[in-house]
Amino acid sequence: MKLLFNFLVELSKLKNLSPLYSYWHSDQNDLDERNRLLIANKDSPVLYLFEKEPYKWEILFQSIIREIINGDLSSLRGLQVLLSSLSLEVREKVLKELLANEIINKDYFAQLKKPIDMKSQTKSNLLRFIRILFAIFTNPYGIELRRKKIHIYEKTGFLFNYLKNLYSK
Repeated sequence: MKLLFNFLVELSKLKNLSPLYSYWHSDQNDLDERNRLLIANKDSPVLYLFEKEPYKWEILFQSIIREIINGDLSSLRGLQVLLSSLSLEVREKVLKELLANEIINKDYFAQLKKPIDMKSQTKSNLLRFIRILFAIFTNPYGIELRRKKIHIYEKTGFLFNYLKNLYSK
């Protein structure tokens, strides 16, 4: 039971670290959407993901943070890629929060501030891939999707979250 409590506390802590936290707790109307897009880095190689698939971006962000918390430091590159889609100010704020919450140390902070080299090779991790893919379809972080659901994983994530909220009452 204590392990479950720690897991849930950790999940709630991750939600607050997300640069999209206020967006998920908004009405997600057109104004909220425009405000979300204002924090994007228009020169990012992964801009499409942030602009067009914020749910997937959020799941990847939270999943990668969990991987790092669990000791998978090879996930730092994934975090660096995701952070590259944010404006410099927002990226700096997120990094400072990760450092303050002891999710990363000063060495990783410096590493994550560097420009990303999209051509460098990374080691694949099948188990991590499966965990993240599962998270994308099941929405374990309770992300509230209020806008139109286009992709199948948005629909399944919405359904899982709806059922979880329905049965937790």
